[in-house]
Amino acid sequence: MTHDFYARFPFPLVAMTVQSLAVPWLAGETNRLPSDWPDLALLEDPVARFDILAQAMITKHLERARSGTRDQNGGYRFWVEQRAQAFFQQRRAWMQRLGLEPVLPDLTHVPPGSWALHVSFTLRQPYLSRDDQMFHLLDNPLKKERVFKVPYVAASGWKGALRSAMRQLRGHTTLDDEAKDTQMIRLFGNVRAAESDFVAGRLTFFPTFFDKARLEVINPHDRTTGVGARGPILLECVPQGAQGDFFVLYVPFGSAEQSDDDRRAEIADDLHAVVEGVRAMLTTYGFGAKTSSGFGTVEEQLAGEGKLVLHAKLAGETAPTVVPSASQPPNLPRYLESPTRLHPDLRREDGTLKSEAEYQRFIESQGRKYGKSDKQLYDKAKKWWEQGGQTQAQQTPTPAPEPAPPEPSPVTTFTFWTLSKLGDVAQRVASQLREGGAS
Repeated sequence: MTHDFYARFPFPLVAMTVQSLAVPWLAGETNRLPSDWPDLALLEDPVARFDILAQAMITKHLERARSGTRDQNGGYRFWVEQRAQAFFQQRRAWMQRLGLEPVLPDLTHVPPGSWALHVSFTLRQPYLSRDDQMFHLLDNPLKKERVFKVPYVAASGWKGALRSAMRQLRGHTTLDDEAKDTQMIRLFGNVRAAESDFVAGRLTFFPTFFDKARLEVINPHDRTTGVGARGPILLECVPQGAQGDFFVLYVPFGSAEQSDDDRRAEIADDLHAVVEGVRAMLTTYGFGAKTSSGFGTVEEQLAGEGKLVLHAKLAGETAPTVVPSASQPPNLPRYLESPTRLHPDLRREDGTLKSEAEYQRFIESQGRKYGKSDKQLYDKAKKWWEQGGQTQAQQTPTPAPEPAPPEPSPVTTFTFWTLSKLGDVAQRVASQLREGGAS
């Protein structure tokens, strides 16, 4: 029994006629299994099928496996155009049920001054990237998540794209320029060339997943002859109009000796700089591959409500509060504080029942007359005490007073529907932070 996946299904080693029948079955064009290769029925997952079909790279069936024939789309191109979207949507549904797709983090458990940004965008130009899969029918397949195989922008890809955009905004042309920029180091950490004094950045990025793909065709021409250099090239991309979600978290860790004013000023400066960089990255510089050709940019109008969430209450802003639920006391007689404890008016400091004279003096000290109802209440308490209450009170330790519930953490949320509005919101919040409006 063989355990190597590719050796188990050696596409280049089977007969040419079997190969020609296997291509449409592996690509999902037909349900007719090649009778001379019944083991292919074991390949139920489309990803596994295309892993085997990738071996067509070294056969005469490469172009058929890639894009079909002159008359009809087929192979991988057929799958991308006809089957891929449903496949990606199913895989993303699995990820959502498993809690693997990113959401805005809960800022109540991170240091004050932390903030998180969510931008729901629509691609204005296709997004290109380069997968690190060893065998693939295409020269330029989309980068896909390793387990679920959906197209995505890795968290590291977002970090690199934003860092590049901010580097260009600041006019940095060398690593030395960036190494001297304390804010860039504070946000992203050390540059690659750093050999000491390593610092982690304050920004944390999250992946973005897509459920659409398409094949772009380019035909590079020789600059001298004007003739196609090598023929059409298929580029897999996330198409124009696809939607995605960008998330970033900022946590202002640093020196404990820093003053509150300096800390607020740093947070304000960082918020303004990052939002400016995000807008430039998404609308001007792009993300992914071939950004210099205009790929990887998004629309100014968002696909959904964007949010900036700040762990601070700003002057003039209303932060939502969470009222802790209080347990309802049981329906107890008036002479009891709990099922095993007398009311404070009727008990001594040691928890025992006061004498009637002591209780009468207490009532009169309150400016009230000791009347019939007071005596009846005392008699009921005395009866409870003598019929077993004393034993219960002695066995039950005096409960410690319940601590006051913590005050709700101030978390302020701002919403926006365009990237320009995001810039306005960030500028206003940064101004309030600099003025000491955060609490």
